Amino acid sequence: TQITPELADEGLARELVHRIQNMRRSAQFDLTDHIIIYYQGPPGFCEVMRSYSNFVQQETLSESLIEQEPAEGFHVVEEKINDMEVKLGVKKVASISNV
Repeated sequence: TQITPELADEGLARELVHRIQNMRRSAQFDLTDHIIIYYQGPPGFCEVMRSYSNFVQQETLSESLIEQEPAEGFHVVEEKINDMEVKLGVKKVASISNV
């Protein structure tokens, strides 16, 4: 079986969702908490994040994906994914309660 570039990109997107979900757990976010994701990495990684942004956001309850250094107060990990050094940061979005 030959893995096409499209299939490899989809696999990377699924792996990213898995890693982000693990980050949510380690940051002790609730299952229903919405988050913001910051990311950095090589061009191929960033292209997959852009191409699969809807999928990643839907699966992780992310309000936005931002391609830059995670800001202060984010839960950050630096990992090697598919031989690429990447940095991911997640932060819970403040909820607004109805009055």
